[in-house]
Amino acid sequence: MRRLPILALPDFSKIFILETNATGTGLREILLQEEKPLAFWSKALSDRAQLKSVYERELMVVELAMKKGRHYLLRKKLLIRTDQRSLKFLNEQRLMSEEHFKWATKLIGYDFDIHYRPDKENILADALSRQFSFSAISLVQEEEWADWE
Repeated sequence: MRRLPILALPDFSKIFILETNATGTGLREILLQEEKPLAFWSKALSDRAQLKSVYERELMVVELAMKKGRHYLLRKKLLIRTDQRSLKFLNEQRLMSEEHFKWATKLIGYDFDIHYRPDKENILADALSRQFSFSAISLVQEEEWADWE
């Protein structure tokens, strides 16, 4: 019998890791702790969004991931792994387009560092790129609480 992968429960004393990947057709994010998945999201891009530059799509996926994982990430240390090298300097940029500025201001209040990770090493987020649409988040089921008593 084949079992589905189990999502881990978050430990708020440990650092969160967000792996992102933006392709020409979609956005993919995976939230991890100690390399164990906590949540993942995947979203198809509209025709208009597909026309945006790679940098804009990568910035879009980071902003979307922060929004979706807000309850995990606000006031917690976060490491973002992306295959877009120029995003590494997001916090140091002085000149931005109006749209870039709008996305960047949505990240204010989060404590994060962005690390470049070559595409071939960004395995988890890249694996989601092979699928069309996913979404999952870890939950504690009521019957699990009985085991803790």
